[in-house]
Amino acid sequence: MSAPAHTSHSDGPFAFVGRLTASLDRALPLVGPGIAALLGLVALGRPPVDVDEATTIDTVRGSFSFVLERAFEEDPARIGYLALLRPVVAWNDGELWVRLPSVAALVVATIAIYRLGRRLFDRRVGAVASLMLASSVGALTVARSVGALSLALAAMLVSTAVFARAVERGGVVWWAAYALTAATLPLTHPVASAALGAQIVALAFVWRQVDLRVALPLIAIAALPCLIFGLAAAIDRADAPDAAAPLVLDNLGTGLGRSLGWSPVVLALVAWGFASMGRRVRLDLAAWKIALVAGLAGMPLVTVLAAGIALPVHPRDALAVSAGGMALAAAAGLFALPDRSLRLASVLAVLAVAVAALVTVALADTRQDWRRAAALARAEASPGTTVVVVPARARSAFTYYAPGLRPVAEGRGDAVTVVIAGDPDLAVEAARTVVSPPRYALLEQQTAGTELVLQRWVRPGS
Repeated sequence: MSAPAHTSHSDGPFAFVGRLTASLDRALPLVGPGIAALLGLVALGRPPVDVDEATTIDTVRGSFSFVLERAFEEDPARIGYLALLRPVVAWNDGELWVRLPSVAALVVATIAIYRLGRRLFDRRVGAVASLMLASSVGALTVARSVGALSLALAAMLVSTAVFARAVERGGVVWWAAYALTAATLPLTHPVASAALGAQIVALAFVWRQVDLRVALPLIAIAALPCLIFGLAAAIDRADAPDAAAPLVLDNLGTGLGRSLGWSPVVLALVAWGFASMGRRVRLDLAAWKIALVAGLAGMPLVTVLAAGIALPVHPRDALAVSAGGMALAAAAGLFALPDRSLRLASVLAVLAVAVAALVTVALADTRQDWRRAAALARAEASPGTTVVVVPARARSAFTYYAPGLRPVAEGRGDAVTVVIAGDPDLAVEAARTVVSPPRYALLEQQTAGTELVLQRWVRPGS
C-alpha cells in the first residue's frame, strides 16, 4: 500500500515567495512609468499658467495649417511640439489638458530609459534609471508645464534606445528605424539634437562591429534635418524677443542642478558610475556604452555652451534634458557599489532627497498668479477703465484668464489697472512708463504672487 500523497508544509511559503518574486520581476519595467504618471498628474491643473506657457498656447491658436505655417516661419525648432499641442488646445485649453502632453512624454521617456539601461547594462540598472528619472524634480518640472523640453527628453531617449539596438542587432530595418527617430529630434527642441552628437561619438568606438555601408548613409540622412532646423533655430534665436540672456555661470549651475534633481546623492552616484564604468571598459563593458551614457549626460551642456557663444539661450531650462544620461550613470553607479547595505542606503537617500525636493517645490510660493490677477482686474473693470500689462510679452498670460479684457499699450480713461510682472520694488517705476503721471495717481496696490503686482491708477478728482 503506497503512502498517501501529501504536500510539505514548507512548499506553500516557498511557492508563494517564488510567485511574488516572479510578479515583482514582471512589474519591474512598469515602476518608473507608473510613478512618472502619478507624480505628473497630481494636481496638474492647480498651478496657474506662466508667461511662457501662455505664449506657447497662443502660438497654437488657429487652424492647423496656419499654426504649422507660422511655426515654420517664426519657431521652427518647436514645430513638432506645436503640431502635437494644437489639437489639444483646440479641444480643451484648460491648464490640465495643455500640460498633459508633457506628462505623457515623461512616461514615454521612463519606458525608453528602461529599455536603454537594460540593453547597455541589465534590467536592474534600467529599472532604477527609470525610477530616478520619474522622481527627478528637474524632469518633473518640465513635464508639468507647457513646453517642448519633456518631449525633447523623450525623443532623445527613444532615439538612443533604438540606436543601441541597431548597434547590437544591425540590419537595415533597425538602422532605418534609428534614422527615423533621430530625424525627429530637431522637431522637438534644438537641444534634442545633442543626442545625435552623443550617438555619433559612441559610433566612433564601435565602428568596426557595425556595417558602415548601412549605418553611415542613414546617419547622414538623420543628421540633415538636425543641421537644417539647427540653422533655422539659430537664425530665429539671434533676434529673440524673450528674456533669454548670454550665458552666465549661475544659470549653467542651475541647469545642471535640475538635471541631477538637486540631489547630491545622485551627483555622487553619477561620479561613481562613470568611475566604475571606466574600470569595466578593460574587463567586460564595451567602450561605446560608456561613451553613449556620457554623451547623453554631457552633450546637452556642450550644445548649450556652443550656442551660447553667439545666441541668447535658456540653460536653466534646456539642461533638464541631461536628466536621462544622469539617471543612467547614477543607476550604474548604484549597482557598482560593493556592499548591499550601502546600495540600500543609497536608494533610500535618493528617494528621501527626491521627496524633499518635490515637497519643497510643491509648497513654494507662486511667483506669478495670473489667475488671481485676472480676477482682481475683472472685479475693478468698468466702462472707463483700461488695462495695461507690463511687460507687453506677458499679455498672453493675462488674457488666458481674462479673455474679455483686452490690454492696451498705454493707460487712458478715468482709471487704469496696471499689471506688472517682475520685482515688486520696481512696480511703481514700471507703471509710470504707461500711465503718465501727474495725470494719474496711484490709488491702491495688490499682489498676485511674489513677482506679480496689480495697481489701480486714477485721475485726481475723478
